[in-house]
Amino acid sequence: MSWNWAGVDAAVASYYSVRMWLLRLGLYQLNCPKEQADDWIWIVDHTLQIGDHKCLIIVGIRQAAWKQLDSRVLRHEDVELIDLQPVTESNGRVVYRQLRAALTKTGVPRAIVSDNGSDLHAGIDRFRRKHRETVWLYDIKHKTACLLKHALERDASWSLFVAQAHRFKQQIAQTEMAGLAPPQQRSKARYMNVDVLTDWAAKHLKLLDSKKAIRAAGLKPAQVESKLGWLRKFAPQIRRWGEMLAVTEATEHYVRHEGIHSQASEELAAVLPTPTTRAACRLGKQLLQFVQEESTQARTGERLLGSSEVLESIIGKFKHLSGERGHHGMTGMVLSLGALVGHHAVAIGQNAMHEITNHDVWEWCHSHLGSTVQSVRRRITNALKPEQKRQPLRVENA
Repeated sequence: MSWNWAGVDAAVASYYSVRMWLLRLGLYQLNCPKEQADDWIWIVDHTLQIGDHKCLIIVGIRQAAWKQLDSRVLRHEDVELIDLQPVTESNGRVVYRQLRAALTKTGVPRAIVSDNGSDLHAGIDRFRRKHRETVWLYDIKHKTACLLKHALERDASWSLFVAQAHRFKQQIAQTEMAGLAPPQQRSKARYMNVDVLTDWAAKHLKLLDSKKAIRAAGLKPAQVESKLGWLRKFAPQIRRWGEMLAVTEATEHYVRHEGIHSQASEELAAVLPTPTTRAACRLGKQLLQFVQEESTQARTGERLLGSSEVLESIIGKFKHLSGERGHHGMTGMVLSLGALVGHHAVAIGQNAMHEITNHDVWEWCHSHLGSTVQSVRRRITNALKPEQKRQPLRVENA
């Protein structure tokens, strides 16, 4: 594509060209040889979209490299892409086979960090039976969400509060009070976002007690009281939930910044807030016990990663970058994950363009993805319009 701007001829690559450059860089990073060492930490997760494909993603960092970082909280550029393995069926046996394939790239890892998904856990457990030197660490964010879920599911007031908040949102959605609406609750991983709704409730309890703030918002105190006054009856519970969240947030912060090591539970106990409610005290004890159990896996003087948040962030960026957000299914854009990690010097980009061709990308997509949701849609369109020239399937998959 070219144009003339202010008398100067200019040109820009097409969307398709830029997309292919991104995939070529991703494939280069995927194929790039990794150091063989016994101190690799793998971070593992699945990404899902519509269709029958499920992709296992493995990123990693060596402990030696982690120790040299200014911060133990990993950034995208701190990790390397170890493997990408799309499959149409995933269970413990399949995950084990995928992990076995990945170890040929780095050697046997010292640790694997993941959530507790059934297929992942079964595959990792089987892998560890073969490789006793490898330990499994449960991502701290998923662990705190699991404990919160169990606690709140037993708390009848929580379900009543959520239902009332939903009704309130519906009542004011099309009124001048729409600015008071609670945040949208995610159906997936909603217990990882309890803080969003609880923070809203605490803030609006304060609003109810401030006629000045209500008037500053251009609203009438009596009107706000009539619609939002129900929140007052949940004030004790909101304080309790706030204390529970303070305990979980302190635990997550500690593990993210300090990792898991032999003294982790003692250090965590010293920085945990002191709750006044029984539920928050119980949750704090559970988290301390969890960290203590995890720390028994660390060798003397060793520090292990306890969070998989960097991979969660990478997957989120991938979905935003691709613009697919699941409705196109899994396509060759999954290779772009390789372009989102590691340090990208100019030389790396040049090497990728020299060593990886468009044909290499098409071949990878054909062998790893086969027929995608997007390619099936294209076939339907071509079949309904037979007079149009049909595009090669390998391009569709990419």
